[in-house]
Amino acid sequence: MFIKLATCLRRIIYLLLLGFVAPAIWAGETEDFVAVLKTHYEDTLEINAFTLKYHFLNRRYRVLNYWDFQAPNLYMSQRMVEVDLAKKHFYDNDILYYAGGRLFDRVQFQNDDESIFYEKSATSLGRMTLRRGLDNFDRFKSHMLTNIDFLVVRPIFDEENTADNMSLLRDVESDTTTLVHTITDEQVVEYTFQNNPIRLVRINHGPLNGVFHYGDYQTTRGFTYARNIVKYYDGETKPTYIKYIDDFTEIAKVDPSRLKVPEGYGPEYQRGDGILVAREIAKELYLVTDSSAARNSLLKIIDDEIMVFGAAVSKGIAEKTLKLIGKQFPGKKVTSIYVTHPHLNQIAGLDVFAENGVEILADEYTISGIKASSGFSETIAKFRFRTITHGESIAGATFYVLENMHSKRQSFVHFKDEDIIFQSNLMHIPYDNTIAKVVPNYTKTFIDFIRSEKLNFNRIVGNYRNNNISVGVVNKTYEARL
Repeated sequence: MFIKLATCLRRIIYLLLLGFVAPAIWAGETEDFVAVLKTHYEDTLEINAFTLKYHFLNRRYRVLNYWDFQAPNLYMSQRMVEVDLAKKHFYDNDILYYAGGRLFDRVQFQNDDESIFYEKSATSLGRMTLRRGLDNFDRFKSHMLTNIDFLVVRPIFDEENTADNMSLLRDVESDTTTLVHTITDEQVVEYTFQNNPIRLVRINHGPLNGVFHYGDYQTTRGFTYARNIVKYYDGETKPTYIKYIDDFTEIAKVDPSRLKVPEGYGPEYQRGDGILVAREIAKELYLVTDSSAARNSLLKIIDDEIMVFGAAVSKGIAEKTLKLIGKQFPGKKVTSIYVTHPHLNQIAGLDVFAENGVEILADEYTISGIKASSGFSETIAKFRFRTITHGESIAGATFYVLENMHSKRQSFVHFKDEDIIFQSNLMHIPYDNTIAKVVPNYTKTFIDFIRSEKLNFNRIVGNYRNNNISVGVVNKTYEARL
């Protein structure tokens, strides 16, 4: 209801603006303008298969990977795609460079029969593959085509009822024309064009909840297109992405060798059943996970109290963990939840614990990051903190706080009597124990430290992906770090 009202208000505003800032729009002018656009883009309308290469600065993932929350960094990414719009085939290779040398080199493709995701870098899935539905092409297409101005405007020419579903706004001062395309009552796309020469300069894309700016037009191989696209998503006031187009080339088809899984990959990754189970792995120490082992936490039982380690990764996991504890350990009270560092994928479920009066254990830097998180602005008053210090022991758990390049301060915990370490994102070891193509320098920092301190262990429980990292895998990771 609210969306429909907003759409109606927007139409009224356009009508008012038409009267104040634009010359009179006569009947048929919208159709005439669309015809002019179609003539302008005529040479590109038959392009159905192409390769696109670009690099970009990325703010989208930094809440998961920033080095310092007080000065969040941007990430450089590279992308190469091959697309066949007619056959609905695509190959997409996306490479992200994170702080500390972590490389996330990933691929997704779709052929006639299947859509598959796998990693070249073996960062989180290892050699396993992830199956996606054949509707993946439409998801990929909706975002990818916004990177090329002459492709993103094509829905204008597909509209069959221009008179009812499109309107114009002329701005004489800026010499621009805005074409308003109402797809449904809830979906409106606004295209703003420079008039002379005709060039797309801005899109307000309602369905994608984004505003895109196009600039630095250049001509290559007979095609003129914007080489710089600045994208704002979800109402952000700072760019979510700043993209630089390196190459666009028309091709006959997607390379068939790219539309299949390379040799040596498999089996297929099985998504978890979502049912958490607590299993004792040492005396009074329980591992909590589901069938996928994608998210793991520990429970330390101390008489009638329970310490929780790493279950704040999401609200859903936090709620399920507390429910499991209540069922499996009736009469025992959760007194604390331990957090390793302040990235969003470590703290998103903390307010669930705070609502239940659970104390949060973290180092000083991490506590500052939690307090600064916008997600807790309305609930932070309910949070109770206990600051842990480097080398401090609580109920047989010893905490160590490291300076490293993943997070400015990041801790892990050693259970000396159980020979177990719990850590999150200091090591990225897939479930199948594949060693990543590039091992981050903070993994070396972590291994160097546990060796220098002679911290005995026979198992490292990772908060993500692998809850049984052996001494042998740790040694292989260290040897492969270069």
